[in-house]
Amino acid sequence: MTKRAKKLTSQQVEELIQELLKHERNVNKEILLAFAERINGGPFKAAKIPKQKPLSMAAMKKAVLEKFDCKTVTELRKNKTFAMAFANQKAPLKSSKDWRKQYRIWVAVPEDERNQTGSTCINGIDVLENFRPWHVFELNAQTAKPEDIKESFRRLAKNHHPDMGGDARVFERLQKMRDSLLALMN
Repeated sequence: MTKRAKKLTSQQVEELIQELLKHERNVNKEILLAFAERINGGPFKAAKIPKQKPLSMAAMKKAVLEKFDCKTVTELRKNKTFAMAFANQKAPLKSSKDWRKQYRIWVAVPEDERNQTGSTCINGIDVLENFRPWHVFELNAQTAKPEDIKESFRRLAKNHHPDMGGDARVFERLQKMRDSLLALMN
């Protein structure tokens, strides 16, 4: 009686190939994958990525309040840093959409908005929705130098410049991200 082989996902096969390549430098990754697919009888199935549940309004509100060390929305509105961001305009904080926007700005990109794809997405982040330059530029805030920022921008500009068929809004956002990061360096 033969043992039935465990079905692997494409991600699992990729991980096994990477492990093999650590030990064998003279092996071609593409040849290994083609060999594995031949044995498998065809391409491997993609791994199923579980859908993330959206953050609740209460969780987003709590995270934003904690970011500013506030206990209530009234206290948050009186916070100078928070108020300065709105140039004396009242920030809407009534709906889940309002809190999601504040969460994006002050805390992080919500899990259910990561790993996105589309013409306005770079490295899984929709750059028109989320201003996360370190993530988009794939740089570490502690170790990056101005040259790294400029190089990363040039690399992204090759694909996203309007003259190269990119979206003008995305390119403009990339320029703002670059300028913001360079300003932090000074």
